[in-house]
Order: sequence, then structure tokens, then C-alpha cells
Amino acid sequence: MATLLKYHTLGNDYLVADPELGGPAPDATATRALCDRRTGIGADGVLYGPLLTAEPTAGPEDTFDVRVYNADGSECARNANGLRVFARYLREHGRTTHDEITLRTPGGAVSVRLGSPVTAPGTIDLGSWTHHSPALADGEELIGAALRLGSDAELNVTAVHNGVPHLVALVDDATPDLAARIGPEIVAHAGFTERPNAELLTVEDRRTLRLQIWERGVGYAPASGSGACAAACAAYRLGLTDPSVAVVMPGGTVAVEITRDERVLLSGSTSYVGQITLADEFMPHLQAELPR
Repeated sequence: MATLLKYHTLGNDYLVADPELGGPAPDATATRALCDRRTGIGADGVLYGPLLTAEPTAGPEDTFDVRVYNADGSECARNANGLRVFARYLREHGRTTHDEITLRTPGGAVSVRLGSPVTAPGTIDLGSWTHHSPALADGEELIGAALRLGSDAELNVTAVHNGVPHLVALVDDATPDLAARIGPEIVAHAGFTERPNAELLTVEDRRTLRLQIWERGVGYAPASGSGACAAACAAYRLGLTDPSVAVVMPGGTVAVEITRDERVLLSGSTSYVGQITLADEFMPHLQAELPR
């Protein structure tokens, strides 16, 4: 019997597939089946773990390995909102007694400090970010540069990378329609060797940003923790904001702080939705390719 748990944060929902609860290993086919909103449970992604590893950990209770999968079956190197959810799951369900833990992903390790109580907003330390462009093999930074799209629109863009590539575009008025129109062009831009997530950013004032997001592997997203951090880093590097800002997205608002040593801290709330037990008749769907 396979049991999964569902959480929600800022417009994003995730399924936690814990191997100890029979959570299925989410390859591309299984992930698409689980995340389908008509024939499956429905989610933006799957968090698979904690995983056993042959590598030594920093301690028996405070370091965990986890893999993150998008709804389209692709694997994400790291996902800030998803990792905050996973940290809450571990603490809430007795997998750790610590309020501060380390999560290891293919995109690197991050530390998460849970709120008290565990339902209070937690903070994730995403480390330092770079502005190296996913388009440039020589590692050149891309800051406040012009990018021309196939639609002949020209954008002012800044690349931000920390495990996942982002391209932040300054716009006068970030709207869902604008994100749907130019977001796919940014993600699929022929000049990029690695598809970036697209963030359309409007700077309201030095402490407030407004953001619309188009994610690779997801499409339009009402919120993104790592996207909010990317936007804050880009705006700060361009001299448009203070180091601490509120990032307002359709799914909710998060706080982002850039420390003196240029580490990026993200704080926001999470919600527990419920526990799901997969029916026996659903299990074959985890191996059967669904229409896409």
C-alpha cells in the first residue's frame, strides 16, 4: 500500500513520497500519473525522500537526501518551496526532532530553519547566487543585458543561477497575460544551452517586488520560492532595491533577505492538505505512459 502526503505553499502543491510509507519512486511516467489533475492526485511536483545514501551525513537526524520532480516528469535540481514543504514534513511527522536541518539535493545542500510552531513560516538558506548566463559557455555574467525574442520584443534581463537557471526580465507591468505570452519564448530561447525559468519583474519600490513566473516543465506558476529569490537578487544587483524585500506573487508573498556575505534567505508559510492512499487499481498507471 502506497501512502503520500500533500502540502501547499503559495499556490504550489506538492506530494511527499516517503519510501518508508511505500511512496513510489517517481520516474517520469509515475510523476506525470501522480500529478495529473484529472486522473491522478494532482500536484505541481513530487518530493521523494528521505533517501538512504552511502555517503556520510553531518548527523543521524539533521541531514536528509531528497529528489524533486516537476509535474511533467523532469527532475528539478532544487526547489525552494518544495524544500520548505519537505522540511516541515520531516519535523511534523517525527523524522527529525530538530528545528534546523540540512537537505541535500542534486543542486546542492541547503539548510532550513522551521518556525515554531512548525506551522509558522520557516526560512531556507539557499546559499550564494551567481549571475552567469545559461546561454554563455564561457561563464560570462549577464546583468541588465538586452535580449531580443522572436516576437521582436526586447527585454532587459539578468541571469541568476544557483542550482537552477533563472532569467529575470524587468517589465513595466508584470501580468499573467504577459507571462503567458513571452514566458515560453524565454524558456525556449535558442540561445540558451540550459532552459531557464522566466521571471517577469516589476519593482514597486525599494522593499517591494511584484512577480509573474513561467517555469520550465510547469508553465505558468502562481508562485515560486527560487523564482522570488532570483528576482530579489537581480533587483538588488541592479541597485533597485534594499537587501530585504517582500516579493508579491499571485499565490502569495514571501520575504527574501540578501545577507552581507550575499547568501539568500527565503521565508514563507506552508500548509498541510492531507494524506492519500493510492488505490490498487491506480498502481498500473504509475508504469503506463499517459497521453501528453
